Amino acid sequence: MLQHLKFASRLLRKNLGFSLVAGITLALGIGATTAVFTLVDAILLRPLAYRSPSQLVSISADEPAAGGANIGFSALELDDLRERAGIFDQVSAVWPVSANLTGGDHPERIELVAASPSYFSILGVAPQLGRIFGPEDEALGFAEACVISDAAWHRLFAADPSVLGHRIYLDGDAYTIVGVMPPGFRHPGKTRASDVDVWGTAGYKADPFPHPPRRDQRFIPGAIARLKAGISVPQAQMRLNILVSQLRQEYPENYPAASGWTMNLSSLDEVVVGKTRPLLWILLAAVAAILLIGCINVANLLLSRASAREREIAVRLALGARRRDLIAQLLTESFVLSTIATAAGVLIAWAMLRGMVLIAASKLPRIHEITLNGHVLAFVIALALLTAVLFGLAPALQSSSPELIGILGGSSRGGGSSLRQNRMREGLVIAEIGMSLVLLAGAGLLARTLWRLINVDAGFNAAHVETARIWLPVPNHPELDPYRNPERRNAFNRELLRRLNSISGVQEAGLTGSLPLTADQFVRR
Repeated sequence: MLQHLKFASRLLRKNLGFSLVAGITLALGIGATTAVFTLVDAILLRPLAYRSPSQLVSISADEPAAGGANIGFSALELDDLRERAGIFDQVSAVWPVSANLTGGDHPERIELVAASPSYFSILGVAPQLGRIFGPEDEALGFAEACVISDAAWHRLFAADPSVLGHRIYLDGDAYTIVGVMPPGFRHPGKTRASDVDVWGTAGYKADPFPHPPRRDQRFIPGAIARLKAGISVPQAQMRLNILVSQLRQEYPENYPAASGWTMNLSSLDEVVVGKTRPLLWILLAAVAAILLIGCINVANLLLSRASAREREIAVRLALGARRRDLIAQLLTESFVLSTIATAAGVLIAWAMLRGMVLIAASKLPRIHEITLNGHVLAFVIALALLTAVLFGLAPALQSSSPELIGILGGSSRGGGSSLRQNRMREGLVIAEIGMSLVLLAGAGLLARTLWRLINVDAGFNAAHVETARIWLPVPNHPELDPYRNPERRNAFNRELLRRLNSISGVQEAGLTGSLPLTADQFVRR
């Protein structure tokens, strides 16, 4: 084997032009395939980084007959899920909101999740500093305790270990930091714009929430829960349907039959991944096809080069070399070439992943978990072996069985061996053209769809129009809200418009509660 490796390395150095062309072709295909597989591994194949993730579910309430999806929950409906469903260990409300952080060097808009005290216990995560929410944080409204992310700890407090007990102000309300989450922890679901910075906890039955609570006050947008041991998601859904039927009968005025009100369970993994699952599998299939086309190209190059080596191989066979030894030698050459291309492909994959993270950080879920780990390394090794076989086996078998008499007699051109090589090359070219046409057709359809989306007539001219989102503070105690009075709010809006219109270059400014073609935006995490 060592002799085969030495000979293969010497041969590749001797044919440097061929080695570079073949190596670059394979490296690009291997790099693209490795990069996309890394995404698939991190987003689709790897379980969520929580305790027993298969038992975690997201709960949604819908009114399909009335056209309402994700209509939210009331505080009393959360009590029903906790106390009457009989399928959950714990249930937590989940409410992603934006908040104004004040009291520091400068105000900042941050991401906040208002959850139940059981939120972190459901996920089975521990803080890197301090504590998570516990029974001492039970409150009818918002509790004073809050937990911050590792990113917020570094950005706002320079990773100060004495941050515990520090007071921060969110929308004018004081909170005390009791814990800091580890760097790898992210909220498993949708957020307003970016990663969550702060977690607060509330009971949703006192200010700033309506009290006393009513069933028709569904202001809590979502909930997560942990199923009891031994209960699968389909079994839990069946039992939840029974609870829904009971509630419809007990409270017909809140759940009219015409609305079709119901509750649905979804695996938390499906909620986090969302619609990216089919897209990633399609992308992986596309880059695998590109790699296969590259292998066919290299196989054709090897077959072409084999014509120049027929006499060498014929002499070795005539001198007693065994065919299996020649096949081993030729496959070793392919393996060495594939190994070099794989090393370059890993570098290309790393660069592509960094580009994807920068470009699609807000579009891809679990983006922070994307790494070149052991699974990816095993995939790359398998990919190197597979590509070596794919582009090396057919030329090795073909080249190791020439017609000795014709070649040694000086008539290698046009012999049976060359005829078989020509037929093989023609077959490879046909396969390559076929796969290329499929990829081109798919790319053409995607390009046409993108072009139509870009050029759709929105009914208005958005050129030279800039937008900004303004968030006025919403204190937990309504009497402390400086903008609770409509007159104060209108005065703020008038002053804001006056200052905007006074900016040089601004032709006209306006205010709206909702921009055209937009809705309440969330980002998957």
